[in-house]
Amino acid sequence: MAQWYFDDDADLSYLEGKVLGIFGYGNQGRSQALNLRDSGLEVIVGSRRDSSYDRAVEDGFSVYPWAAAAERADVLFLLVPDEVMPQIFEEHIEAGLKTDDVLVFASGYNITFGFLQPPDFVDVVMVAPRMIGQGVRDTFVSGESFPSLIAVEQDASGKALARTLALARGIGSTKMGVIMSSFDEETTIDLFTEQIGGLYAIRRHYEALVEAGCGPEAVLLELYASGEGLATARAYRDLGLWAQITLHSRTSQYGQEVTSRLAPEEAALEKTRLRHVIENIRNGQFAKDWKLEQQTEFPMFNHIRKENLAHPMVQEERKLYRILGRTEE
Repeated sequence: MAQWYFDDDADLSYLEGKVLGIFGYGNQGRSQALNLRDSGLEVIVGSRRDSSYDRAVEDGFSVYPWAAAAERADVLFLLVPDEVMPQIFEEHIEAGLKTDDVLVFASGYNITFGFLQPPDFVDVVMVAPRMIGQGVRDTFVSGESFPSLIAVEQDASGKALARTLALARGIGSTKMGVIMSSFDEETTIDLFTEQIGGLYAIRRHYEALVEAGCGPEAVLLELYASGEGLATARAYRDLGLWAQITLHSRTSQYGQEVTSRLAPEEAALEKTRLRHVIENIRNGQFAKDWKLEQQTEFPMFNHIRKENLAHPMVQEERKLYRILGRTEE
């Protein structure tokens, strides 16, 4: 069984006298900064001069250019997007690192694929909330909390785990619990859930029903536009995937559990597809493809985005959302 840690396992004293620097004041950065400050810790922000810089100032933080913040901070949260993190680290942060500093990641991506290589005199740890940025703040304020994956990649100080747990408590996660993981595991799971094709599956469902003569508006409402799925997702979270099924009618239960079940040969094909997704992540092919896409100014990304937005489903969705008052003419 995996190792779990809770509030009683985490001691904030390991962060006494430390300056915590948040690099990237976006959804995760802002929420974690506010939570850490509310936990009684000293927090500064490193940012370029943009709207996030202004917001951090408005929130009452001392804000510095990245390099200046790196020199001041003892614990550095790297919360900028994965694709720009290596460049920002090399150009602005690395030179400011000191012995006994701690580099904190919320994703294993750049360490797993070797795009960022920390010096050997710092702790390298991960605190990866299993929650969107705004939820990190909202559940901290409400007292509900949220779970996280944690990991220690490099223990230069001999205190890296204790510091990681303290940081997890500082952002409010050990109240619900954090689980020991690894940079590689977090990367595999995170990328897998993004690449299994959920959006395309919903679109195929839409296409099949419209081809069968069902009205686009009725189909969109049933699939997701009504918001009913939000309540179902909460039931998944609160009760469990299969336990929640009793909240539905017997007809629905039969359809979900019996009729929708794949035949053995169909299930085997789907498992093969999913294994290929994992292999493509673990062998580094996805990371290579994505890096090349960035270097060539996103040709495939932009082409597919344009193609997806031109799909008839999107046009019907826009019309429906105007009727529902969610978008303007």
